[in-house]
Amino acid sequence: MPKSAFKRLLGMAIGLLATTQAVAATLVVGDQSFNARTVLEAAGLLQDLPYTLEWKQFTAGSPVAEALNVGSLDVGLLGDAPPLFLGALGAPIKVIGISQQNREGVAILVRKDSPIKTLADIRGKSAAIWKGSWSQQLLFTALDQAGVTRDQVDLRYLGALDASHALEGGSVDVIATWEPYVTQQELNGARVLATAEGLIPAQTFVVATHQAIAEKRELLGDFLRRLYQARQWAASDPAHSERYADTWAELSRADRDVARRWFSRAAIQVLPITEQRIAEAQRTVDFFSSIDLIKRYPAKTLFDTSFNQYLQTPASAAKAQAAR
Repeated sequence: MPKSAFKRLLGMAIGLLATTQAVAATLVVGDQSFNARTVLEAAGLLQDLPYTLEWKQFTAGSPVAEALNVGSLDVGLLGDAPPLFLGALGAPIKVIGISQQNREGVAILVRKDSPIKTLADIRGKSAAIWKGSWSQQLLFTALDQAGVTRDQVDLRYLGALDASHALEGGSVDVIATWEPYVTQQELNGARVLATAEGLIPAQTFVVATHQAIAEKRELLGDFLRRLYQARQWAASDPAHSERYADTWAELSRADRDVARRWFSRAAIQVLPITEQRIAEAQRTVDFFSSIDLIKRYPAKTLFDTSFNQYLQTPASAAKAQAAR
């Protein structure tokens, strides 16, 4: 066989092998209650994947963090506290992207007939929160600003679902919680005393393991880019948001009205990692360190900014390339 023909055949074989490997590659994703999967499906961004997405669904962020820590996931989506806690322990993970929703979706609520009108009125009342979460950070920060000491509140440590039931049943006076429980409570007539706006960052992180970053970087980048595009699609048109909400409600067996109201105001975006967002993460680390839940450490060590390139618009990418 001529040498040139052999080289062509060898090149074709290598290309075929690379394509086969790409198709056979799998990215294991830790999602919460079908949220990311639903928006990607609704936006039509799962139709041409050159690799397989294996979804694992969770009901809270802590088990997503645990699965990442033991390596049973490649990437997961979860609130900032669990990965920041893992960062304090030196876990083999990195934050590769930020997901941010309207901070009105993290709130302190009371029943519609409650005599509590201000944060100061919580003094002497009972409040349900979840330790090591947005709800604890929000309530404690709000009480500090209102001049109410923590020992002046009867704290009950309940998960978000149990806290909602406790508020409805009257066994607690106040809850600090997040979506979709905020929207559910509002539709039931609950009043909002304060939201995370201006009080806590309430960031959500896209977190990958060190191994996945080393072995599946292109897959992670492609997934992050598709998630970014799906969030843009959902926020670009009320009809898109409704389609996303209806699909999610059907999959999760949730109330459609709750889903539509939540997603319409959430305006969820996938964002690059910036110094400001790292500084906000440091605020969260400092808060939980101040109540002795974790040791203080530089949050910056937990972030990998190299994935920002997958979230650039064509114009910003060209500008970044020209600056090199």
